[in-house]
Amino acid sequence: MGIVWLVIAAIVAMLGMLRLRLAEGMKLQEVKGGELYKRAFVLAKMTKTPLKRVYIVPAGRGHLTNAYGASHTIAVTDNYGKFLTSAQLDFVIGHELGHAKAKHGRKRLLITAAVIAGIGLTSFVMSPLLFPFRPLFDVLVVFVPILTFYFLSRRFEYAADAAGVELTRAPETAIHALVNLHRITEAPMHCDKLTELFMTHPALTRRARAIGEKGGISPDRTREAIGENEVARHVR
Repeated sequence: MGIVWLVIAAIVAMLGMLRLRLAEGMKLQEVKGGELYKRAFVLAKMTKTPLKRVYIVPAGRGHLTNAYGASHTIAVTDNYGKFLTSAQLDFVIGHELGHAKAKHGRKRLLITAAVIAGIGLTSFVMSPLLFPFRPLFDVLVVFVPILTFYFLSRRFEYAADAAGVELTRAPETAIHALVNLHRITEAPMHCDKLTELFMTHPALTRRARAIGEKGGISPDRTREAIGENEVARHVR
């Protein structure tokens, strides 16, 4: 029965996520031409990433502003021209191609499912031994899969950032693209480490530092690219 409920919970979670996206107005519209289409296939060829489809996503009533990468597919919201230059768009495409090439979405789901299955098996096999620690184990059952999912998501974001920087050879451009994205979405540029545990993406400041290290730019230039005063304002 426990296994049945886990499967039902997974299905409900996925359906809930899809329904949320539809409620926000997320609709994939495949494109066959234009700047995004051309750049995506040129960069996919450069990175040897199998790409079959490119989508434009209307920002919609949910005011979506983002980009998405999946197997053989990338998608960008239709307002990307408002906050990305051509060079910054190349980084964003490279980032999503990094996700697609490495199959990050599939790996994240499989590893999280394996963690849940491992916890379930442990509970079943070692139930008598775990009984004295039942309250603690109940907490672990709830939080370990969630934290695993978010941890993998953040790791994969760093990896995709690195792929985008390696492709474009322009770390400062990559940082500016992320800064512009955060500003247009009004997302916080900094957060404490505890809050970040429950986030799918690392804080902008940490992503920028990782990009700076990958691209070989100094910490001072990284802070300047972020806009240290803006970050300080958000922290206060």
